[in-house]
Amino acid sequence: MSEHDEHGSGGVLVDPPTAAALAAVPSNDPVSTTEVADELDVPRATARDALLELTAADDLAHRQVRGRVGVVDVWYRPRETDEATLDDRVDDALAELAVPGASELMQDWRRDAVREAFEHLRDAERADASAVVDAVYPTHEAGYDSEEAWWGMVAPRLSRLPGVESGGDGDPWRFVADV
Repeated sequence: MSEHDEHGSGGVLVDPPTAAALAAVPSNDPVSTTEVADELDVPRATARDALLELTAADDLAHRQVRGRVGVVDVWYRPRETDEATLDDRVDDALAELAVPGASELMQDWRRDAVREAFEHLRDAERADASAVVDAVYPTHEAGYDSEEAWWGMVAPRLSRLPGVESGGDGDPWRFVADV
């Protein structure tokens, strides 16, 4: 266990804790609570409190990532949504989607199926569910034995992606470029 555990004694932050913690998070790389605590020479609890405060102020973003030793909290600087391209926003949305699957490989395979459905809809601009299934399922079945089961996994996730308007009650799905 680190010398900077929850109850350990570490250094005292000279700067306001949030400013020092923000400076400890690189602009292009996620870091763990322990990494920030180690860099600042403070207990993990102190670092975590500062990181949570930064997250509440939208200066940082937070995710829990499953690693070899369990779930790890990671902190990163969010992209500016005004500057993010549609592809970047879709990548971010796909990364956050919970998808079924026993392994990371299966989950990635299923995210790829959702991405392909998105790309088909973006290219077509308008398509009913059966057209999306017919175009994407044969090459991206993602472990599903039936089109219905596949669409049952894809449809609710596709509807969460930027620019997608889901078709309700048989209406076509649409891609709206101005989002």
